Amino acid sequence: MMVASALALPASANTITFETASLGVGITSPITEDGFTYSTLSGSLFVSPFGNPGHDAEGLQSAGGGVLKIVSATGDNFNFNSLDFSAFDFSGTGSQTLKVEGLLGGSSVGVDQYTLANTKIFDPKYGNWTTTAASGLAGKLISELDITLNASNAGGSISDENIDNVVLTLAQAAVPEPSSLVLLGVAMVGASFIRVRWMRRSKS
Repeated sequence: MMVASALALPASANTITFETASLGVGITSPITEDGFTYSTLSGSLFVSPFGNPGHDAEGLQSAGGGVLKIVSATGDNFNFNSLDFSAFDFSGTGSQTLKVEGLLGGSSVGVDQYTLANTKIFDPKYGNWTTTAASGLAGKLISELDITLNASNAGGSISDENIDNVVLTLAQAAVPEPSSLVLLGVAMVGASFIRVRWMRRSKS
């Protein structure tokens, strides 16, 4: 039982906090943190001090935002678990929808979208940080995670989508649950007992 329980322990999660990225237009080259590498896939991204807490990643308003690409530093597949999402607008009105897409071998395997009412609070951090869990991507094996961070300064109203604490889990070989292992063990013991009884009867 102890061995079975130890084998069935879940894989530990990794978290990208953007603390190693420089403030400002800081994702200009790939950055590796806690076993994963993130980079700008398209557009332009910005690192601000208004995270949850500390640094966060957000779209650069003057570029209309950008797409953050995340892959395993070792090239292994992984699962997307959750992230913290904040939506900012100087007016404090309206809402924004964050798009998170998982890909496996270059093909999309699912998209999660999260809609959040805007905040205009940004000191010392954005006022509406919300933890959002994977739904459509829950349990799906992926090799790349693309997060679209929209932003705008059209009409003089600055807005942006922001993320922090992206939680990911590296894929591991499937391990039977403890109950399954126990049942298998009981079946093997039973089969051995029947075999021994049969051999004794054959000899007699």
